Amino acid sequence: MENLESGLKELIDLVGITNVLQDKQSLEFYSTDVFETAKKKAVAVIRPSNADELIQVAQTCLKNEFPIVVRGGGASYTGGYLPIKDNTIIIDSSKLKKIEVNEEDMFVTVEPGVTWEELYETLKPMGLRTPFWGPFSGRVATVGGSMSFHALSHGTNNAVSADSLSSLQVVTGNGDIIETGSQGKDQQTSRFFRYYGPDIGGLFLGDSGALGVKTRISLKLKKYPDGFAACSFGFPDFENLFLAMRDIAKLGVVSDNHGLDPRKQKTAIMEMENTSPLAAAKSVYLSSRNPIDGLFQLMKMGVAGRGFLKKAAFSGHFTTEGVNTKEAKLKLSEARSIAQKYGKEVANSIPLYLHASPFMDLTPILGPNGELWKPTHSVLPFSRVLKHDQDFESLMQEYKTRMDEHGIAMNRMFSFIESNAFLYEPTFLWKDQQSIYHKKVYPLDLDQVPVYESNPIGLELVYEIKDRIENMAVENGAIHFQIGKDYPFMKTRAKSTRRFLTALKHQLDPKNLINPGSLGFDEN
Repeated sequence: MENLESGLKELIDLVGITNVLQDKQSLEFYSTDVFETAKKKAVAVIRPSNADELIQVAQTCLKNEFPIVVRGGGASYTGGYLPIKDNTIIIDSSKLKKIEVNEEDMFVTVEPGVTWEELYETLKPMGLRTPFWGPFSGRVATVGGSMSFHALSHGTNNAVSADSLSSLQVVTGNGDIIETGSQGKDQQTSRFFRYYGPDIGGLFLGDSGALGVKTRISLKLKKYPDGFAACSFGFPDFENLFLAMRDIAKLGVVSDNHGLDPRKQKTAIMEMENTSPLAAAKSVYLSSRNPIDGLFQLMKMGVAGRGFLKKAAFSGHFTTEGVNTKEAKLKLSEARSIAQKYGKEVANSIPLYLHASPFMDLTPILGPNGELWKPTHSVLPFSRVLKHDQDFESLMQEYKTRMDEHGIAMNRMFSFIESNAFLYEPTFLWKDQQSIYHKKVYPLDLDQVPVYESNPIGLELVYEIKDRIENMAVENGAIHFQIGKDYPFMKTRAKSTRRFLTALKHQLDPKNLINPGSLGFDEN
């Protein structure tokens, strides 16, 4: 206890009393993610104001042997920032907002609390963008969080967050500061390039924050493309949607893509329509190339109306980019020619809307009728996707009666990743009591959202089905992003790989103080 008090005093001296939270409500909130509340609460939340302060905070915690967890935008649903050890300090990165753009050398350096929307809005007036430029949740999702957990949504040729890295600055568990890539020991070097000798930066990507605290992140830049085009197709079933997405992926011409099952499709249209019509129209108009094009796009959305996908069981949405509209349309024609073999073209309202408003509020943390929300996903090779879908459908049939009885439903979203992988993402929606997370984070008026009583049997069933899906994913050779403390990473690795990773963790964090439990290290 004496060590705790003296260590907290050091932290208060570093960041100021107003940036150290210890009240019961704050500790409960910061120890709760989208899906669950930690059994152990943090003892304090520290909010450093800049990267140098973050380094000092991390080193002070490590010196006092306090377990530390860094929290980004807070949209984790795999226990990523939930404490599991006594005396855990949560470091809130929300004040770490510095952005330094190097236009000549084409890279940008950010502090880990910068959101993707903040970075996007900073770069766009300069005519620049990062290769991966954010997930749908980029209004709150941070660059630091995405680098730690991998992220997907908006990116040139379906890039993932890791593809944008040029350099990292990281504090390890023994307090050392590591620089990766081209950045050397003095100011004569630069953060412009990822690869110099072994790819050290890659070790800290997708590590769920378990190998070090990211303090500065440098990303590559590209010119913002002038050309944009989009199309949408309806498909009679998942197999036809998948075959279209698979064949289009192999072309390498699509910038963004996603597929929706019937329930998710309905929700997406509902969310799009629930946005202020004037705000939606303004976003589409302002994102168009010129006033005439803006009016044309608005007219297309208006003609589409509310029923443009009602006859399609599944839908696929594809966008292309180019140095000009001609190139974007040429690429789109290649994708369209494939999609036409499997489905029927419909109005492209959804990709037009997402292009105009790429980052959304965190309204999905509750379902359209106030249900709780928990995504799960698998990343598969193309050869395993149809089998995985058949297994999933069989699982849903097996549990249908119990799911109906306890108010549980599921929807699915899909995406191909570059030219050789497929994201299969089912999401649980179930009637249950809201947590402190929902009450603090939900961006709309909760008084207008249906409220449900606690549903422990339903929650237990969600856990049971989730575990079955994860086992099914292992059997079908799937991998996962956002591993956190949920997905079975370590126990699915080869023995020699586990031995290497365990040795690496011990070398970097000998007392297991940095996000203990993540990646499954504590299971070894």
